[in-house]
Amino acid sequence: MKKIFVIFILFIFSSKVVAYDNVYSKKNVIIKNNLFSISIPKELRKFCYIKKEKNKTEAYHKDSKKSGFGGFAFGIKAYKNPSEHAVLPGSIKLGELTDKKGDLYDIVLKHPTDVQYDYTKNTKAPETFKLIYDLGDKVNIEGVNGSTYFKNQGMRGENLYKDILEKHKTALIEKWDSIRLEKENMSYMYNILPQDKIGYAYYDINADGIDELLIGEIAEGNWKGVIYDIYTMVDREPQHVISGGQRNRYYICDNSFVCREYSSGALESGVDVYNLVENSTELFPQVSFKYDGYENSKNPYFISYSDDKWKNYPQKEFQERKKIFEKYEKFDYTPLY
Repeated sequence: MKKIFVIFILFIFSSKVVAYDNVYSKKNVIIKNNLFSISIPKELRKFCYIKKEKNKTEAYHKDSKKSGFGGFAFGIKAYKNPSEHAVLPGSIKLGELTDKKGDLYDIVLKHPTDVQYDYTKNTKAPETFKLIYDLGDKVNIEGVNGSTYFKNQGMRGENLYKDILEKHKTALIEKWDSIRLEKENMSYMYNILPQDKIGYAYYDINADGIDELLIGEIAEGNWKGVIYDIYTMVDREPQHVISGGQRNRYYICDNSFVCREYSSGALESGVDVYNLVENSTELFPQVSFKYDGYENSKNPYFISYSDDKWKNYPQKEFQERKKIFEKYEKFDYTPLY
């Protein structure tokens, strides 16, 4: 299932950070549903409206809700299937829970993606709203009724991709040729680069709380950050996303996009920008930039917005639009072998 990337305009909090632990007493009110409990500071509880279901607890700012502006601040929900929450904007995995039957759930935090307080009277979120909103990121969660909660489980790269890394190490030790590497969905570059120039890093590309595994080249300067293989988690299992090569290099750009730089000849090169769909190996196209002197030698600058229709642009406008995606993440890769 394709997921169209949507840019949400989020409400902006003031730069002043308020820690509720410093404002309210440490006495907590425990809110339970059928699977887990969350703790809310006693003095903050009076500003909250709590909505509970058997596997979900939501916290609302009471005054905003009464005023008809939603008031939703955060929600914590248990999902049996990762695909159920992967399509939800503003959600991030916090850990995993096993119930008394042995069934496994993802525990997911959901924040609002639009303004939930009275923006006609407040240019900034009310202080009590911010306190409840911030609580979602630090709230204490515990299993109930025989359930056990494991914070950060199923999220950290060092626990998710051990077998994948061992396979890559084996490929280096046994010096697999390019044919074998490509057959195993691995970049042929591992047969070209020196072994000590191949490394790995973990990075949450799509901001869903779950690390991806990046395998790339240990290099300096402009080459630092090139990726030759990406792995992600699909239904709690590691899966291969893409492989790159000499004329087909991948990077992480603008924090959360996958960028592919390619060259098809002396007069044709370009950059494709994708977002990695949550719980999927799909790279969904966002925008492509192409220099194509074969197509138009006088004005070779083209842009396509995920519909395969190329439009010619003046050089200055082309460069201004492309510049947005030219900030590449650089990784201090750990040597693979």
